Amino acid sequence: MTTAQDIARQEELLRRARRRAAGARTAPGSVPEATVTGPAPLSHAQHRMWLMERLGHTGALYNVPFATRIRGPFDREAFARALTGLVRRHEVLRTRYRQAGGEPYQDVVPAAPVPVPTVDADADAVDPLLREEAARPFDLAEGPVLRALHVRHAALDHTVLLTLHHIAVDGGSLELVAAELGDRYRAAVEGRPEEPEREAPRYTDFARRERSSAPDEAGTAYWTRRLTGARPPALPGPSPATTGQGEGRTVAAPLPAGTVEGLRAAGRGRRATLFTVVLAAAFAALLEATGQEDLVIGCASSHRDRAADRGLVGLCVNTLPVRPDLSGAADFAALLDRVRDELLRAQQHRHVPFDAIVRRLDASARDTGGNALVGVTADVVSGPVGLRLPGAVCTPVDVPLDTAKFGVGFFLEEASDGGPARCLVRYDAGRLDDRAARELLDGFAELLTVAATSGGRPLRRPTGPTASAAGPSDVPEGPEPAAPPGPTPAVETVFEELLGERPGTDGDFFLLGGHSLLAVRVAERLRERFRVPLTGLDVLEHRTPRALGTLLDERQARRAAARPATGGRTAARAGTVLVTGGTGGVGAFVLRELAARGRPVRALVRPESAHLVPDGPDVEVAEGDLGDLDSLRAAARGADAVIHSACTFTSPEVDVAAMRALLADRRPVPFVFVSSVDAYGRPSVADVPEGAPSEEPLTAYGRAKLDCERMLLEAAGPRGGASVVRAPIVWGAHPRLRDQLRWGATGALYQAARSGGPVVLPPAGDVPASGDTWAGAPWIHAAALARVLVHCVEQPVNGVVNAIGGHVSWAGFAAELLRLLGTTGPVLPSDTPAPGLVHRHRHRAEALAELLVERPGEDWRSVLAEMLRV
Repeated sequence: MTTAQDIARQEELLRRARRRAAGARTAPGSVPEATVTGPAPLSHAQHRMWLMERLGHTGALYNVPFATRIRGPFDREAFARALTGLVRRHEVLRTRYRQAGGEPYQDVVPAAPVPVPTVDADADAVDPLLREEAARPFDLAEGPVLRALHVRHAALDHTVLLTLHHIAVDGGSLELVAAELGDRYRAAVEGRPEEPEREAPRYTDFARRERSSAPDEAGTAYWTRRLTGARPPALPGPSPATTGQGEGRTVAAPLPAGTVEGLRAAGRGRRATLFTVVLAAAFAALLEATGQEDLVIGCASSHRDRAADRGLVGLCVNTLPVRPDLSGAADFAALLDRVRDELLRAQQHRHVPFDAIVRRLDASARDTGGNALVGVTADVVSGPVGLRLPGAVCTPVDVPLDTAKFGVGFFLEEASDGGPARCLVRYDAGRLDDRAARELLDGFAELLTVAATSGGRPLRRPTGPTASAAGPSDVPEGPEPAAPPGPTPAVETVFEELLGERPGTDGDFFLLGGHSLLAVRVAERLRERFRVPLTGLDVLEHRTPRALGTLLDERQARRAAARPATGGRTAARAGTVLVTGGTGGVGAFVLRELAARGRPVRALVRPESAHLVPDGPDVEVAEGDLGDLDSLRAAARGADAVIHSACTFTSPEVDVAAMRALLADRRPVPFVFVSSVDAYGRPSVADVPEGAPSEEPLTAYGRAKLDCERMLLEAAGPRGGASVVRAPIVWGAHPRLRDQLRWGATGALYQAARSGGPVVLPPAGDVPASGDTWAGAPWIHAAALARVLVHCVEQPVNGVVNAIGGHVSWAGFAAELLRLLGTTGPVLPSDTPAPGLVHRHRHRAEALAELLVERPGEDWRSVLAEMLRV
């Protein structure tokens, strides 16, 4: 007979055996799996991507759209449950990327429902909608890194778009995501109960393991020897002067039937894979177009080597720079052999992070034009990944974003969905013109076709000049021009501070040892000194003190020209307005209103959100955070007015300390504080006048707002230009406000309406003596609130005012949500009473009533519809 004691002993022995086995699989000094919690470092690939965002590579460059046309029944609620389960299981899909001490870290947030908004659009007109949605930028510091959109064409015709940030996924991850989503969706539509969750591999463990591994000095030394003296290829054709770097274009050509099979056979004959043959064709196409025999092409290498990582969702790739010896190669077969051997050698050292290689190469990792060593890539790709959902015909949808991560990419796309195989050339229109790209495609396609049918042909080398226009090293030497006046000496000083060497006015950032992270730091210091927008990308592109000084001078001049020509500052209209929370839901509308009035602005934002501030000569970005008190004091210094709209919502002590810091060195300038009607507490009357005394109980949020109000009003005195604006729920077409609608105070109503109900209304307090049974909440449109806040800069109220756009009943709000979401759940009153007059209060807004008059599109029904489309 087996006793409970026997069972316990057996379980303990099993646990010990598992620990021993895990220890045997763990290299000395590495991090054991699933034993470490809390913030994790970024993997090397993630860090490179995070740094590119900090440099100023904004927009959709690292957005990964993943769309599917679904012909047949589609259950949006089942899909939302499946997507929520996917994100719950894979932590990397609910990770945000914060920083401390200048270093980023992974911050995994708790699992929460993933919204799947629905819009209606004809199938013939859906492409612009998908591109617009896929191109929306991500905020890596706040998240999320995944969003969804359901486009309904007809009852049995839909398109579903998932957009992810590349920092969370790679190509292999998309297949894992599609398969798991399909399985979860099938279970949801069949009504099967959720099975116990299998634990997924954690990307934080992958990153910790990668970071804790001892440096591969032998591998790094190999790459240093192999790449010393290498330069990015000079791309053929004249360099365009009209397009900015990063604008991607694609040219493609179909391949004859049987080409891919022929290429595989040709590869087997020379002990090479299909990918190796395609890589060799890319080298041959570049050699024939440029005449260069010393070429480097980068290819992606997967780091899912361990069996435990096969199901890992995340960015698990490294870049391999391949540099074969092509000198004297007479034909394609000889070139293929050399490429094969070089690729095999490179793969032996594939675990050396590309970042480590670049750091070791230092200035030689770029050419004199600032182009990266790996500016060309090649790969074999399949068609776009799509969902596979039961009961419907699912077709992947390509959503082009017109971006380019490399100067040129050579790709073989295998046949899919009955279409032919294709070869593609994707290129950066800032580095290659259309004619040259088409010629590269023609050469690449011919090489592939001939290799597939006869194994290759002799290589052709050009006889005349073919490379791009001369770089700086080819400019005839002459007397150095006089150093320009203005910011150039200060740029030289910053170079000296960070690079350890005093450059001349034309000292090259790269030749002085500069790299991407230093470019970010140079930009930060120059922004602090000159108070004009500047990114790390600007430093990489302009590179010398002279060029950067000229750029700073131009931006200072534009900003000065944008200021009103008043001949001096006046109390109400002159000078810069500091706006805290410049990228938040309120702050973004304030920036827009100030720009419309021609006011220069200093927007205080976190460094990782700076790219969300709209460009403009009269907009200055000040990097900081409510938790960084020194940054607040620095941002307020010299400002001629302050609109303090930033708020943590969840950390009252941080909000109070931030107000104290902003007031530390306050000058007698207008100061507008965005407070909340929560500062009234729980009034004992239903009709709440402006400035009424606060009554207990107060929420922690409301108390912090009240404490900040008192600090400001005491510091300013009765006529010191202080304005406290108490706002209710704020609605407007902005991602942060949309998220508050879906997950904040109204989140329970929204989620219930989205799922088809029943929608249970919030509990309300006693019916007041007036007998009015209304129950709801005050609200304001963000644009109206922005008008009030800017008005208070120009005409301070020296006290407390309300900014109320109207009052909406919970019943009316719920009914409108159901209508907009296309669901039909019943709306039910709460069976739980609330204390006092909760949700019975109506707040007056008389002092600034004229500014609050509703404008077209600012009624609550219109703004709700707009928010659901954001």
